Amino acid sequence: MFIEKKRRFPLWEALIALFIYLFHYTGLIDVTIRGASPLILLPLTVAVAMFYDEHVSLIFGAVCGMSIDAVAGSSACFNTLTFTLISFGIGLLAKRIFNRNLAGSIALTVIASVIYFGAKWLFFAIIPDVQGKVYYLFWHLTPSAVYTVIFILPFFYLEKALTKKTN
Repeated sequence: MFIEKKRRFPLWEALIALFIYLFHYTGLIDVTIRGASPLILLPLTVAVAMFYDEHVSLIFGAVCGMSIDAVAGSSACFNTLTFTLISFGIGLLAKRIFNRNLAGSIALTVIASVIYFGAKWLFFAIIPDVQGKVYYLFWHLTPSAVYTVIFILPFFYLEKALTKKTN
């Protein structure tokens, strides 16, 4: 292993997350396609978790989750908890197992999307025994998860460029 010089706080990533939050989650820009709405902050959180320490990514994930919970109507702290756990886990996986390349970032984003949308289906459709839970899984959550994974491409290259520039 080699020791890397790391930035302590993801300032540019926090500004990007704020920009995404202001324009996407407040309804100014709608990127929904046929009911599939991407969770744009999830790939950004994965990109930050890949290039930062797991503790920094944990805090970044918690802040992103809290910001989504601030505008979410029905999920009390669900996004905060899942984003925190996902970002910490992805940070550990990226540090110990996966390489920091595009294939690794796509794989980690797929893992994060499966965990997030699987937990969402479990806690909001299976446990409350909502009618139409299979329809909700296949026609809303699965396309949203696939749509979310696409956003790792620009965020990975942006994070890679920011890491090269500041280190």
